[in-house]
Amino acid sequence: MVASRLARLLDTLALQGIDVYLATHTADIHWLTGFSGVFDEEQAHLALVAADHGPLFFTDTRYSGALARLDVQGRWRILDERRPRPAYVAERVKGLFGSRPQDRPLHIGIEGDLRLDSYRALVTALDGIEGLAYRLVETSGLVRGLRACKDAREIEILKAAQEITDAAFGHMLGYLRPGLSERDAANELETFMRRAGADAAAFPTIVATGPNSAVPHAVPGGRAIDRGDLVLMDFGARLEGYRSDMTRTVVMGAPSRQQRAMHEAARAAQAAVMAMLRPGVSGLEAQALADEAVAAHGFEGRLIHALGHGVGIDIHELPTLGPKVEAVLEEGNVVTVEPGVYLEGIGGVRIEDYGLVTSEGFEDFTRSPHDLVSIPL
Repeated sequence: MVASRLARLLDTLALQGIDVYLATHTADIHWLTGFSGVFDEEQAHLALVAADHGPLFFTDTRYSGALARLDVQGRWRILDERRPRPAYVAERVKGLFGSRPQDRPLHIGIEGDLRLDSYRALVTALDGIEGLAYRLVETSGLVRGLRACKDAREIEILKAAQEITDAAFGHMLGYLRPGLSERDAANELETFMRRAGADAAAFPTIVATGPNSAVPHAVPGGRAIDRGDLVLMDFGARLEGYRSDMTRTVVMGAPSRQQRAMHEAARAAQAAVMAMLRPGVSGLEAQALADEAVAAHGFEGRLIHALGHGVGIDIHELPTLGPKVEAVLEEGNVVTVEPGVYLEGIGGVRIEDYGLVTSEGFEDFTRSPHDLVSIPL
């Protein structure tokens, strides 16, 4: 799998006329290397990939031992000298390409969001190589775009992460009770997922109750669950560096007519979109269908966010299902479908599944029920 990922990157570089590419995003490097269980939140790594040369992995001594143990096939050369990174990279570029003819400048691909100080340091180091003619080529999401289509191993991990997430939801149905705070419910969700085999939560868990559930990205606080509340839970498991993503909304006790109508609108929108997803469908088309379904149930304009996003190593990846997104889905994309209905001061409902875009349609990874669950009091 990793060899094919490198090959795909090299093919893309050749098409864009790039001789050597510098990757600094940890998620991109994780995808290129296939290394798992070693990366954390620090941006401590850089990968250099070029045709006809073995890929180089620049890191520091905190990670090099673990990385060397993971690279059992010796595909990457792992470098961890305690030297300024730009100068070290420039030295390696000189060693690989220093004899290049002056009339053929070396095209070095860099990420468009490279930090300004890192960019300046890299330019200074490259300018210090005597006789090297080069040109920096700014790219935008080059590896991120390749990551949008998942391979068989990635799909296997994503499904396993969702199994943990589904189990966590089932656990919460017996755990939620009046008086429990949002914060305590979120902690329980994350603790259960770890006990069930997750490495961590996929992202900061959302538990929002009552009127707080009308805020799509509410932060769990001290509000206690009350009778009649909508309880919105948006959560996922991280497993081997990959993430799941699911939202379910339940009601404490018997639902009101309005709560039931909100849930029916969100579920109708989700079902309609999942039935139409396939290669060639644009994010704009999917969003429009969801908006129409919500409006048809009497809640026009109450879906106040984009419909969905890709999921993988990052919780938000390509592609996006949303307004103005003309890019179309491809076979192998893994996306969420998460319509919601939000009434300020009253509450909100969101239902979110994620799954795989196939030539036949949409394969849903999520197994939790879609019905409005009433928590007995």
